[in-house]
Amino acid sequence: MVTTFLDLTSVKKISFAKWFKLRRILVDATQSQIAKELGIRAQTISNWENGISSPSLNPEQTLKLCLILKVSLEDLVKGFRGEGSIDE
Repeated sequence: MVTTFLDLTSVKKISFAKWFKLRRILVDATQSQIAKELGIRAQTISNWENGISSPSLNPEQTLKLCLILKVSLEDLVKGFRGEGSIDE
């Protein structure tokens, strides 16, 4: 079996969809887990990751998403703007 390694430290300024999916994978969370925590459908998370839609979250959901993804509010905003980077 061939194992590939993605050097996430080299990924800079990526779309929200890619940034979100990479963050989700880094914290070892499923789409369903995040959806349950935020009180939304798993399909919504899939839509975010596929660039079909963007988050429209209330303040409580936004803070929960920061905790889930282990990012600061500032980094989450950068991710929303497509200015996010993966640095872990």
